[in-house]
Amino acid sequence: MTRTRVTPELLQFYGLPEDGSLSQYEFATRTNAGNATVKGVEIGYRQSLTFLPRWARGIQLNGNFTRLSSSGSATADLSGFNPKKYSGGVSLTRERYSMRLTYSFQDKTRDSATPVSVANGIPANTFNYTDAYARWIADAQYSFNKRLTFYGMLKDIGGLYVHQLRYTTGTPDYARGARLQKLGYTFTIGVKGTF
Repeated sequence: MTRTRVTPELLQFYGLPEDGSLSQYEFATRTNAGNATVKGVEIGYRQSLTFLPRWARGIQLNGNFTRLSSSGSATADLSGFNPKKYSGGVSLTRERYSMRLTYSFQDKTRDSATPVSVANGIPANTFNYTDAYARWIADAQYSFNKRLTFYGMLKDIGGLYVHQLRYTTGTPDYARGARLQKLGYTFTIGVKGTF
């Protein structure tokens, strides 16, 4: 990302007022420059437990693992790049109902660069991050008949905490926290009908 102080030429180019009201702002632009390579592996697995007794049939396990790495001159522009994710779950499916429990984990993600600010003590190469977090989701549905189905979902069981970080090389751990959000959980219930 390139940041440029406001100039009369830029204001004129973008058709903005040249009355001085924008003189304290900067233009931030992105260009596709340099090169970057992303390499990685993704492994997924799904298994129906058909060997179980008849009363336990319909249980299925699944899992997914993704690991990525980046290299090249444009790696600083990979905002939102997440190097590691994994998830898994168990489900039970029967003729009239189904239930599922899933777990997912997302590793720390670099979000964006922070503008240098001598007044606020923000040095060059300071980035914003979203710290690693995990989520649990449970959902179920029950079909009363071919046309009417009841469903429910509980997302982020135990509450979701998202920790925002801001730091550069050498920033001590205790000084990296920028914001902690307690987002709680969400619950959805409803009825699906086909008429």
